Amino acid sequence: MRLPAFVLALLIPLVPLVQRRIDARQGSFAERARPLFADSPERLRRLVPGFELLLADVYWLRAVQYYGSERVFNPDSSYENLRPLIDITTALDPRLELAYRYGAIFLSEERPVGAGKPEQGLEVLEKGVRALPDSWRLRWDLGAHWFFYLKDPKRAAAVLRGAKSIPGAPYWLDNLAARFLEGDDRNSAREIWRHQYEIGEGGVRDNALYNLQVLDALDVRDAYNAAIERFRSASGRNPSSLRELAEVGYVREPAPRDPTGVPFVYDAKAGRLRIARTSRLWRSKYE
Repeated sequence: MRLPAFVLALLIPLVPLVQRRIDARQGSFAERARPLFADSPERLRRLVPGFELLLADVYWLRAVQYYGSERVFNPDSSYENLRPLIDITTALDPRLELAYRYGAIFLSEERPVGAGKPEQGLEVLEKGVRALPDSWRLRWDLGAHWFFYLKDPKRAAAVLRGAKSIPGAPYWLDNLAARFLEGDDRNSAREIWRHQYEIGEGGVRDNALYNLQVLDALDVRDAYNAAIERFRSASGRNPSSLRELAEVGYVREPAPRDPTGVPFVYDAKAGRLRIARTSRLWRSKYE
């Protein structure tokens, strides 16, 4: 059983005391190890026995803080401390489901959104499934992970079909398993992310919404590029601007914006519409 919120608040002052004891033991290595506070859950258990759940919460907050600060202030980061922070958190509290679910997202999403390490995200989810075998949500995340990040629809479908026997698992897992086997097309991806949005919460739901917005942006981009191609076939040149494309009736909107409100970028020389690099929906593979 997790500690009540008011007890957690009362115990937070213990964290500096724990840190001082860790620093005393680390000596000259303290500065390098500071982002982790300690190098193993075993050491933490010896320092403050009986407070494992409290420390798991503290370490999870540290993992979220670390991920957020690296994403905002250090976009070239390798997120080297992210996996250790997640591993220590889940070792201290193996039943902290959100650490597996969010941690896998943080690790797996392509940069600059995440660390771009889907193999590590897979290991975190598999650890969660072993620790919480009755969680169909973790199995769902694992299936989606195989589908989106590791591009293995057969493994993804097998995971979902195995999850349907878990008490409380939704009926639509079988339908989505079939969707996985149809391949990584946009319609299948949209339905899968929509379910993730509907059943998720917090960061899981936010990540699903982000991916739905990416799909919508790609649809707009492709529609405009198809219109540009029709204009080029008819006139033998690229339109000088999107306004010209709209004036001759190939598109309605001369200044389209992506779902986050950022204008698309039109390259008149190449005759291509692209998601702006300033948009949070941009990824290098969409260039």
